[in-house]
Amino acid sequence: MIKLGADRIPHLHDDLLSHSIRVSGLLYNYGRPMDEVKAGLFHSIYGNEFQMYKINVSREEIQSVIGERSEHIVNLFNTLIDRVDTILYARGLDEPDKTTLRWLEYCNIKDHDPEADILKEFELLLKVDG
Repeated sequence: MIKLGADRIPHLHDDLLSHSIRVSGLLYNYGRPMDEVKAGLFHSIYGNEFQMYKINVSREEIQSVIGERSEHIVNLFNTLIDRVDTILYARGLDEPDKTTLRWLEYCNIKDHDPEADILKEFELLLKVDG
């Protein structure tokens, strides 16, 4: 992530690297599978509808670092249209991606805004005790 400059990309309150480490840590603390924890670390590496930066890195390069399943999660997370609602309401998503993306988005939002009302909806679906 540092080689890609993630520590120099502004991301809400600080930088992409710091945010990504926290998201990955949340996933780890919730006991999520290692594929999800690794995806959390790279979850916004490609940029998305909320993050308009462009990092010069290929999917193959990311796969070589975090594995095929984790990169698949990252790519989905970055390419979904109307991402939060698509994930929350599982529009066009099947298992295991549906639950994996819900956990990733939940931890992403929780890091950005721990008081966000939408977290309650994710907590109900994921059976999280706040």
